[in-house]
Amino acid sequence: MSAHHRRDIEVVADATTLEKVKKRVTAGQPGYGEFTFDADEGAYMPGGEGSAPTPLTYFVSGVALCLLSHVTEIAAKVKVTLEDPRVSVRASFHEEGSVLRGDKTGACDGFEITVNAGCEDHRRAEEIVHMAQSVCFALDALTRAIPLTVQTDIGAPGGDARSP
Repeated sequence: MSAHHRRDIEVVADATTLEKVKKRVTAGQPGYGEFTFDADEGAYMPGGEGSAPTPLTYFVSGVALCLLSHVTEIAAKVKVTLEDPRVSVRASFHEEGSVLRGDKTGACDGFEITVNAGCEDHRRAEEIVHMAQSVCFALDALTRAIPLTVQTDIGAPGGDARSP
């Protein structure tokens, strides 16, 4: 009988506004380092300059990188060589309504994911990809109803930010 091992992973991110619609985030796993990177919108959005990837680009890229990380990790652990493993993701979103009318909404219409895992043993490659899908945190977050808490703090910077 095998013992189950659980490893808890926490990722934190703190985003701020630089100017116009350009943002900066410092993010990482506590105790394992932080990374700082910027996001911007394209000229299609007032104030956007296209000087950095959009937030949605990071989101979709995170899905691709998370799944690819699991594919290569599992292949290495089971000692299977994959030829040039890749994950391609195409995600579709839409927005409608008006901020001024108070009815603006945004939604995700879907994700299409292709995993290329070249291997002489096709069955083994399929098993690896299937297992990677089952352990990919990003895919889990996209496909399973998970708790989501959004807290709004309203107040002057440095002051009491709790709303009554």
